[in-house]
Amino acid sequence: MRSLMYHYVREDSKIFPYSRHKNISKFIKEIDFLKKDYEFYRTSDLLDIKDLNKGYVLTFDDGLKDHLNVAEILKSKNITASFYIPISPYLNESIMPVHKAHLICSKLGGKALDMLYDACNDLGFDYKSIISEEEKSRFSKSYTHQNDDEAIKDFKRLINYYGKLGLREKLLNNIINKLDISIDPKDFYLTVDEIRYISSLGFEIGSHSVSHTLLSRLKFEEQLYELKKSKMFLENTLKKKVHSFCYPYGGKSSYNNTTIEILKKVGYDNSISVESRDILIYDIKSNNYELPRYDC
Repeated sequence: MRSLMYHYVREDSKIFPYSRHKNISKFIKEIDFLKKDYEFYRTSDLLDIKDLNKGYVLTFDDGLKDHLNVAEILKSKNITASFYIPISPYLNESIMPVHKAHLICSKLGGKALDMLYDACNDLGFDYKSIISEEEKSRFSKSYTHQNDDEAIKDFKRLINYYGKLGLREKLLNNIINKLDISIDPKDFYLTVDEIRYISSLGFEIGSHSVSHTLLSRLKFEEQLYELKKSKMFLENTLKKKVHSFCYPYGGKSSYNNTTIEILKKVGYDNSISVESRDILIYDIKSNNYELPRYDC
């Protein structure tokens, strides 16, 4: 069994020439190819499956507007999937920092790193001051397996893994304003009604935390808020239980044992990470809070 992770599934854009997305036509070709020989499942279905040899799980992260089209394409082909939703956009009505970083990189490519250094100067400090040596050592392998420009990887590490979380918002806003990027969150994310609609089509809706923050950097109380608040919001929205969780950023360093303890405590049945390997019987029986996925 293999689980595949998607984010942006959209047409190419001249405005964002460096966008890392799956082109819609290529996406359709991929799933049509897989549909010839394989069955499709939702993440939570895996806990009851005995034969893992003939299946795929399609997962879509971040509650992006793209996923409305994706859901309708999949439904037309009788394919099921799981969609993971962070809820901050519905609480704050703003673009989350992780997606501001995506927009900047999609616009500039590797030049995003230079803009980050300029933003540090604008705000009056040396960029090295945002780097914690402990975190630099701890997260040094983040993004190493991504097929991306090295400058973009450095940009993402500085924004997502190093330094003070509150500071990244100021840095990103500085760059966003300079680039004159203005996107209405209602055009970027699924609306609440669209989440309900996707659920009504038979797809699984899972939690992707509140704010898409690196959980392993947070204290117990902060992690509890991220995991419990998001679950309650989605369950109140859908009027049904949310069984599955998806770790923001997904790699082994993005969560810790405390995260898994809280997931169990607040009632999640499984969670899914990012690890390039197949799902094994062992994972279903003994490792269902670290189910692996391939990044597409």
